[in-house]
Amino acid sequence: MDWKEKYINKIVCGDCLSLMRELPDGCIDLVFADPWYYPENQKTRNAFEDDIFWMITEKWLIEILRIIKKSGHIFIAFSPQKMAKFEFVLAKLVVPLKSRIIWHYRNAGGRCADKGQFGKTYEMIYHFGFADTLNFPKEWTDERFDVWIIATPQSNYSDKKIHPFQKPIKLAERIIRLGSQETDLILDPFAGSGTTLVAAKNLGRRFIGMEINPDYVKICEDRLRQEILL
Repeated sequence: MDWKEKYINKIVCGDCLSLMRELPDGCIDLVFADPWYYPENQKTRNAFEDDIFWMITEKWLIEILRIIKKSGHIFIAFSPQKMAKFEFVLAKLVVPLKSRIIWHYRNAGGRCADKGQFGKTYEMIYHFGFADTLNFPKEWTDERFDVWIIATPQSNYSDKKIHPFQKPIKLAERIIRLGSQETDLILDPFAGSGTTLVAAKNLGRRFIGMEINPDYVKICEDRLRQEILL
């Protein structure tokens, strides 16, 4: 089967590292990746587990750098508690880092690892790639700056929370709109509940979703079939 037939406008179940290796060089216009990272309060992890985590992180980054077009953009959400080590990996791979965006979500301010920490209200979104321009609006709106205040999904929102680490569709749509053109190909290698894929469909982009959990693959498929998109 041709890779386009297998992947484009589909959510594929499997490990993203293996799946990305089936894609040709320079075929993706924009990547929005939101990888899982172990909880800050996971008391049982050890140095070996930590080394494995960063080894895998480096491997999927290498694949993303291979498949992104020279005119493409890469956005990666990552824990601010791990940003120092993550930036070390980016420097090792000579990644052309352009911006660090702070996504601020005050509505989830109660989340914290334990009683000795302040509530977490932001995540880092790294923007890098080889393209020289973004699709900024003519007006000087918040989209031109590196702090974005967007509420995280909640059960009582129209953008309902159906995944523990779900990003708001407004955030995904902003990234896709600023970093791509209509009919461009968008990749989410950690698709989760499919927010990036729905956002891409809403904006007239093609998409590829990869998700290792078959339960979430089903959720993605259901969301993409909906007549009324979020």
